[in-house]
Amino acid sequence: MKEKLARFGLAEEAFDLGDVSFHSGWTFHRAGANKTSRMREVITVIYIDMDIKLVKPKNKDQVNDTQWWCPGVEIGEVIASPLNPILYSSRPE
Repeated sequence: MKEKLARFGLAEEAFDLGDVSFHSGWTFHRAGANKTSRMREVITVIYIDMDIKLVKPKNKDQVNDTQWWCPGVEIGEVIASPLNPILYSSRPE
């Protein structure tokens, strides 16, 4: 497996406590095995355009994600909810 991943520029350095990783969502990435007795904690932040609209889910996982992450947003509406606030706009108010 490592040989196959090496062509992607594999880096497996351990993170120190408090370290973070920032990368494009299209970046091939993974985490190595958790060799501790504690569950690994993770936070994911995904930035989207403020005008992006919710599309119809294509499978049951997307239905669940839509219900969980886009509460109150209907198909075709701009994804604006308490869980998806606008963080920055260059448009004049």
